[in-house]
Order: sequence, then structure tokens, then C-alpha cells
Amino acid sequence: MSAYIIVEATVLDTESRNRYASQVEPLFREFGAEVIAFGPWQVLSGEPAFDNGMTIRFPENETALAWYQSPAYQSLLEIRAAAFDCRFRLVNERRRAKDSHETIPLEDS
Repeated sequence: MSAYIIVEATVLDTESRNRYASQVEPLFREFGAEVIAFGPWQVLSGEPAFDNGMTIRFPENETALAWYQSPAYQSLLEIRAAAFDCRFRLVNERRRAKDSHETIPLEDS
């Protein structure tokens, strides 16, 4: 099942952001990732911590981790730090049977 990296970010430097973006996009393709949403957040509840968000879909959890931990991506962390104040989160897709009455878990399982 798919895995998603959720990025929250505030741009610190536009030139660095552009350098980072031009170098990270080929890595997304290499790892079979797809950016499915990005742009400014619309906060529905709570205090906003960052201005922008991005959701990146990977084929599965292992591929998402391989991308993030790859030497090619790790070499971009200095540029990323200059470009953004950011937070990255990984979440796995969870599917329910169509007729399931399963509820969203409120505790870690």
C-alpha cells in the first residue's frame, strides 16, 4: 500500500528553494514518488506552524524511507535547511473493507 510523506514548510529563501526543487524532483521520479498536493495551507483548526504543505505519495513505506535516507537526498539537506523551516512526516495508507464498520483508532496500535 502507498505511503505518504507530509511536508510542512515555511520558505526562508526563494533562491535556495528553487535550487532544492530542481534537484529533488528527479529523485522523486527515481523512487516512483508523486507529488499529489502542494501549496499554502488553509488552516481549518488550530494554530498554523508553517505556511505551506506538500503531500508526496510513494509506492510503499520502504520506498519512502529509502528515498529519504538515500545519499542523493541526504546531500540536499544543507540546501533544504537554507530554503525552508520544515517538518517531514511519514504515514502509511490504511484501507478498510467496503462493508467494514472499523473506526479510526484513537491510540497507537
